[in-house]
Amino acid sequence: MKTSHVSESAIPIPEKIQDVTFDVKMEENYLFDFFLYHAYSKLSGFLVNLLGLAVAFTGLFQYANHQIGVLACVAYVAASAVFLGYTPFMLKRRAKKAMAQKTDAECLTQVTLSEKYGMIKKQGNHESTYPWTAMERAVVTPKTIGIYLKDDEAIILPKPSFGDQFVPAFMMITKQLGLKNVRMR
Repeated sequence: MKTSHVSESAIPIPEKIQDVTFDVKMEENYLFDFFLYHAYSKLSGFLVNLLGLAVAFTGLFQYANHQIGVLACVAYVAASAVFLGYTPFMLKRRAKKAMAQKTDAECLTQVTLSEKYGMIKKQGNHESTYPWTAMERAVVTPKTIGIYLKDDEAIILPKPSFGDQFVPAFMMITKQLGLKNVRMR
């Protein structure tokens, strides 16, 4: 998995960016995508994958050198599949459970990104404002942009929700958080 920082010369950011408003409809697959990024961007995610592959290679190597039989080799490969598949399986269940607890109205949110006010989320009659100073960094995954807040909370924005507002929204986020705080996968 390759994570890169956006270079300063890669994106010319305008001096003034108009407020960007878009409707977010959270779905299970977007949540799962963010969970995968979050799990595998850490050392523990890498080590679990390494362990799973090591178990498979150990079994195959021992079988190739006639140290174990077919059944033992199958057991090694099965154990490897468990190590490699456990995290995505559990994250998929977690995303499904999180979305099952939400009503359709709770999955629909209007988001405004404003240079002056930060992020404004409106969900029904409830409105929350997150100033840019409360945001630490952003990560761009294949399907989402996750914005980490200072209190270990993340706001997940599915890329399709931006529509034709993706470029101005991304520029706003990059400008406010700084290029060094935006990571792309």
